[in-house]
Amino acid sequence: MPETQIHNLFPTPVWVIDFEPNVHEPLNAHIVRQLDTMLHERPEVGVGGTLQTDNNLHEFDEFADMVVQIQRGVVAVLEFLDVKYDAFEITGCWANINPPGGINTPHTHPNNYLSGVYYVQTQTGADSIFFSDPRPQASVMMTPTNSRNVYSGNEVSFDARPGRMIMFPSWLTHGVPVNRSNRDRISVSFNIMFTGYSETMSKPSWSPSVRLTRQSRLASG
Repeated sequence: MPETQIHNLFPTPVWVIDFEPNVHEPLNAHIVRQLDTMLHERPEVGVGGTLQTDNNLHEFDEFADMVVQIQRGVVAVLEFLDVKYDAFEITGCWANINPPGGINTPHTHPNNYLSGVYYVQTQTGADSIFFSDPRPQASVMMTPTNSRNVYSGNEVSFDARPGRMIMFPSWLTHGVPVNRSNRDRISVSFNIMFTGYSETMSKPSWSPSVRLTRQSRLASG
């Protein structure tokens, strides 16, 4: 048989960061206490529903330590991608409380570059997140296989454990299975976008062959 080479084109990265127990244990306990205080009048959640807070947790001093960890993770991801940027900002940060039976259906986070989730409280039966194949044509034909793998499957799951942060491109479809445990599943989600994107980074990526001065533009009109 001739030698066969496999080239993995256009990979979709997902970053998993596991914080040390001495970092995440006090942090998670603090987050739970703050949420309990802020949600003392917790609204009722319908069957299969999820309770989500306002998306400005990053503006509260009570969550400053969590924001620091998010920012550190984002810097590491952007360095890995070798992205040129001046600054980034958290455009939204909110807590998700999945009660028993709660679910997060597949979705994306539009108008952001990166998204992520940090796990505060999970347990058996409520300890996973899944990502769907972003290629729309990939599910047109799902042939039988002995076992699904990265080349034949169309969904990948990751373990969700306390102290774990998972980051991914905001366009990547993801969801959370039904909470089949008897406790709340608690996580904090966030979105990241570049500051001043419209002024700088949304410009065309190609370089012009001719640069115009104001005088030449006026003259050409």
